[in-house]
Parts: sequence; C-alpha cells; structure tokens
Amino acid sequence: MTTPPRAVIFGSGHSALTLATGLLEDGWRVDVFTRHPTAEILGNPAGLTQLTLPSVHATELALGLGLWQHTAPPAHEVRMRMVPPHGEEFDFTAPLPGPAVAIDHRLKSAYWLQHVAERGGRVHERACTSADVSGFASTRLHDLVVVAPGSDSDLRHLFAPDPDRSGGATDRVVVQAHLAVPEEWLPQRVEVLSCPWGEVMVYPVLTVDALSPFQVRSLSAIDAPPMHVTPYSAVCVQVMARPGTPLDPAFSPEEGGETGAGLPRRHGAHARSAWAHVLAQLARLAPDLAQECSEGVVIAGSELVREVHPQVRRPVTTIQGAPVVGIGDATMTVEHASGQGAGASTWVATTLRDQLRQHGPPFHADVLTGAWEAYWARHGQYTSAFGGFVTAYWSGALPERVLTGFAETVSTPEGAAAWSAGLDDPARMNHLLTL
Repeated sequence: MTTPPRAVIFGSGHSALTLATGLLEDGWRVDVFTRHPTAEILGNPAGLTQLTLPSVHATELALGLGLWQHTAPPAHEVRMRMVPPHGEEFDFTAPLPGPAVAIDHRLKSAYWLQHVAERGGRVHERACTSADVSGFASTRLHDLVVVAPGSDSDLRHLFAPDPDRSGGATDRVVVQAHLAVPEEWLPQRVEVLSCPWGEVMVYPVLTVDALSPFQVRSLSAIDAPPMHVTPYSAVCVQVMARPGTPLDPAFSPEEGGETGAGLPRRHGAHARSAWAHVLAQLARLAPDLAQECSEGVVIAGSELVREVHPQVRRPVTTIQGAPVVGIGDATMTVEHASGQGAGASTWVATTLRDQLRQHGPPFHADVLTGAWEAYWARHGQYTSAFGGFVTAYWSGALPERVLTGFAETVSTPEGAAAWSAGLDDPARMNHLLTL
C-alpha cells in the first residue's frame, strides 16, 4: 500500500488554504499551522478585503471553496474613471466575463480553515517561528514544506530578496471601510477611480460583525458547537493612496507635504481618523462618489489603515538540507490597486499543485523552483505587468502612445470589454499595455 505524500503549510491565508484544499483532494496528508483559532479570527478587526474576479471565483467553486456562492453579492461589470490633475476626466464601463465577489477575509479564513479540517487536514493553532520551520524541515517527515504567511510575518525573511524580478507594486497607504447601506443601494459593479494621488475601489462585499470576546471564548471551548455566524451584504471602499499625496492620511502640508513617521495602529480611532481624511479628499476628486460613501454607515471593526511596502523574494530556499517553497505575500507583493491579489494567491497555489501532480515525490529544489516559474510564465509576469501599468500611469513613465492607445481602445465597447477580460485574466491584457 502506497503511503500518501505529506505536506506542512505554515500560514492560513488565501494561498495557503487554496493549496491545502487541493492537496487534500489529491490524497495528501496535510498539516496547516495558523496563528489564530477560527473563533479568534472572527473576533478580530477586518483585514484587507480582496476582490475575487470571475476566473478565480470559478476556480474556488471547482475546489469546493465557494461557500458563499448563493449569498455573496455579485458584481457584473466594472466602471473605470480616470481623473487627471488638469483637463477632462474620462470613464468607461464594461461587463465582466462572469460574476465577481468579495468576502470579508475573516469569513474566508475562518470557514476555509474549518473546511480544511472537515476534509481531513490537521489544523494546528500555534504561532510558528523560523526555528519551527527549520525543525520540520530537518525531520524529513513531510514531502513538502510550504511557507505562506502574511506579508508582515517574520517567516518571509527565510527567503532571500530577488532583485531581478518585480511584482509591479509600489509603496501605498491603504485605507478601508465596509459600509452598511440599504439593500437597494448595494452596487452591482466594481467602481475604480484612478488619479495621480492613488486609486479608489468600491464594490459589494459579504461581511460580518466581529464576535465579542465572550463569543470568542465560548466558541474556543473544547466542547463548543460548530461555528456559525450570519454574514450580510455591504459596500467595501478601499483607498490606495500614494505616499505624500493628499489622499495619504499621514500627509502634512504644514511640513512640506512629507508623510508622517508611520501608521502604528491599523484599527480603532487611528483608522477612523484616516477614513475621515480620505473621505474629505474624495469629495475634491469625485463629489458624487464621496456623497454615496458618506451616506453609508461605517461597520465597526471594518476600518483599516496600513502601509504597504512591496517585496519580492526568491520562492525557494534550503533549510537543514531540505527545500522549502514560499507562496503568496511571503515572497511577492501584488499591486492591490490592480485587483489581482486574490488571483495571484489562487493561481500560485493551483499551479504549484498541478506541477506537483505532474512530477510526484521527491520534490527537490529544482522541481519547486520550476513549479514557481510555471506560475510566473502563465500568470505572474502578466499580473506584474498590469500592476506596473497601474502604478506608472500617472508618473510620466509611460510613452504618450501607450496612454493615447489606452484611451482610444477603451472608448469603444469592444475595447472596453477586452480591458475587462484582461482585468479578469491579465494574460489577456498584455497586448493592451503595449499599444
């Protein structure tokens, strides 16, 4: 009887749990280490919400991860508004090639963890260090060691910086809030406003109220019943400010426009102050959009402000003689304003899984490197190029012919639809970025 291969995954984010689910389906034995128990995840303030575009949504459904298929509010089209510092703004609207959805990351992480456990995965609630990863690698008990934590985790330092590759992202200050609105006000499209100060994205989201400390303790008990919360539809507003511009909540004109010393607190009063700041600035850019946002009620715990500093690291390292692969934010930051965060996490996980199925154990460093390169060839390079286009659009770095070609292309229904299809899959957009 053949012993099934074993994997240990450090992290419980989008890429980690997508990979864990796929490996379990392939007959692997999977251990997942998560820093927070599921109840604690649901009691925490919100993290950064990710838009799940149609192709990624379809992949999640195929994996059995579309747990909110019938309850998440869909977006069926995208509207893009370009607001230059001088001259006329222009906009275009195009249908998406399928429904796009957004799920509060607390819901997704908690219920996907529960889903992994129900499928036979072993979930360990424990914060892990580099020494833990080293210990697991040294035992050789697992055929695959994966590091997939958040971008702030110290585990990212296991992987060396990669100066030869770019993820297309730049420094940002992100401000987010979920808004409660009457059902008839719920948008059915993704709205994106782009200007030299940054980007603003507005789209429907399935969110949840944070659990109280008492509820967290009750659901964390050994004999606790299965976890269940009631999500509801809301509006997600995200502002991706360029540092030092008026959209940056740390912007200080009195100090010559420099950003402040940092944003030490991501939630609470600090985040609410940041939200008030960007809402006031949004009124200068798009009064109609600012009015819609001001009429919604900010959902407690959904406010978030965080600095994003892009990083690109080599995806494979060797620890105690064993290869270790890093995926997700641990090794590459995707430009959030491109809407490709969820896609990058899904595609790297599914590509790695496909490559492992083709090769079979043992999985040496060259196999894991080749698997990551397969992701880069099919998805990563195009996601990076699109992110680079977004960040360079207002910088003056793009040739005038590219800017003119973009405006002319999206001015037609066919061109706008092609752009929308490229948003869903950046590989289909590559030719539009070099017109």
